[in-house]
Amino acid sequence: MAIRNTLFDLGVLASKNTSIKSIGVGNLSMGGTGKSVVVMHLIKMLKDYPTATLSRGYGRKTTGLIIAGPKDNHSSLGDEPYQFFNRYPETTVVVSEKRMLGIEALEKMLPRPNLVVLDDVMQHRWVSPQLMIMTSSFQHPYFRDFIFPAGKLREFRSGVKRADILLITRAPEDLSVDQKETFLKNIKVNVPVFFTKICYADVLTQDNKTIDSSVLSMDDFLLVTGIADTHHLVTYLKKLYGEFEHLEFQDHHSYNSSDARLINDRAGEKIILTTEKDFAKLAQNLNNNRLYCLTIELDFVFEEERSIFEKTIRAL
Repeated sequence: MAIRNTLFDLGVLASKNTSIKSIGVGNLSMGGTGKSVVVMHLIKMLKDYPTATLSRGYGRKTTGLIIAGPKDNHSSLGDEPYQFFNRYPETTVVVSEKRMLGIEALEKMLPRPNLVVLDDVMQHRWVSPQLMIMTSSFQHPYFRDFIFPAGKLREFRSGVKRADILLITRAPEDLSVDQKETFLKNIKVNVPVFFTKICYADVLTQDNKTIDSSVLSMDDFLLVTGIADTHHLVTYLKKLYGEFEHLEFQDHHSYNSSDARLINDRAGEKIILTTEKDFAKLAQNLNNNRLYCLTIELDFVFEEERSIFEKTIRAL
């Protein structure tokens, strides 16, 4: 990876600039930094501005270029792209292992999107976004991590120099200015840094049906996850509802009939709570009307940072 990055930096390998305005979202880690929540925040923020997303489509059972349509699902698009398409169906969602093919398809569209958000693109350097947003979690920041297998980094920490904006994700809601300044002293790059947090919905969602999340305080529930980092979610639920059983699968897990039997047996008459990313895959196998998901949104810890971030994005 270091040799490859050097070849791109020297221009031996060439990155293509996009003719469509583009924002890249990526990280140095192998996962769990909240990139998908950032992509969805950008889509929502730019809802008045025809927007597309381009992803590799990790974990899908298809190959090649696909422009999402009504017949697509998590199997054809991948977990995160389907999540984008499901929540924001008015957005053009494209998946392609070769990002250049995806960009070329978007450039030929009529009408053409005004902006494309490139998902998980930091190491895919054949396409160069006009603005690169790097995510790093507050609990496991890149500057305290190491290259895999000693840690979870995909490349050296110096890769942060390719970022134009650094988003610190999953920061505590009560983060003080002093704590912020202490954290910033470890960041050795002169780019804007914004501290963000996760906000959980106050309702549980099941397709087009919702129920108040307070039901979790009146009834025991089973949490089922297949995401990279469950720490924040588990901590949040335990703080509100006490102890509960948690079935934890690997990130991007493809649930099968055996998993469905296990989950239904463990749940009994309990509510089965899962993430938005896992919901579609579980619903396909479980056939359980007590399955709900808890959706999340990105928010900013400091209000003034929200305003600066939005101005920066809209000025692109």
